[in-house]
Amino acid sequence: MTTTTLCLILFAFTLTLLGIGAWVLARKLRRLRSMLRRQERHVWESHNIFRVLAGGASLPLPGGWAASTDLLGEVLRAVATRRSQRVVELGSGLSTLVIAAALRSNGAGHLVSIDADENYAALTREQLQRQGLSEWAEVRIAPLKDVSVEGQTRPWYDTAVLADLTHIDLLLIDGPPTFLRADIRYPALPFFWDRLSAGAIVLLDDAARSAEQAMSEAWRRQYPQAQFEYLRLEKGALRVRKPH
Repeated sequence: MTTTTLCLILFAFTLTLLGIGAWVLARKLRRLRSMLRRQERHVWESHNIFRVLAGGASLPLPGGWAASTDLLGEVLRAVATRRSQRVVELGSGLSTLVIAAALRSNGAGHLVSIDADENYAALTREQLQRQGLSEWAEVRIAPLKDVSVEGQTRPWYDTAVLADLTHIDLLLIDGPPTFLRADIRYPALPFFWDRLSAGAIVLLDDAARSAEQAMSEAWRRQYPQAQFEYLRLEKGALRVRKPH
């Protein structure tokens, strides 16, 4: 056996070991992630049990289609820090309840939640009523339509439903769903940029996905004066601050 052949065998053996190690590590990470999700659910359900025992209504589960708990925490801090008067979110659900409750805690402000799905919007309205939060938030139906953004036609919310939304202190982007187009959420910042108040905060959920990362880079080029910060949350998030 020549030295070259021996080196090739050792190299192949090393690659095999590395591949096995990577597979084992990935499997352990998946199990750890699953364990953490189960633990998060136990904590959330324990909180719900105490809410019900104290006479309140239970809350929907976070994660999956709904916002994860770490993003909800960022939203709470943004509302508290900014003392937000006008909040807009794209995509209603659990986050709608959290934002409305945060505004109630501040004693001021109003949330407008935009949803393209009438059934989902109705469920959110029902939850707001159950939690006694209806006066702090409204849910609007904005069907998906072809809109022109930067000279390109793409599906997004019916902008006529959004026309009156100005002086926005906090914008949460968690919709529309991406089944029509991976970067369907791109128009959000171009449409709302001039409608944001000075110092406004924008939060984009699911920022770990490749489409959202590409959107983020495009936004950075378009709005170099803004501050962009990637948040290492469960599904990734992007925080954008408009200059004062």
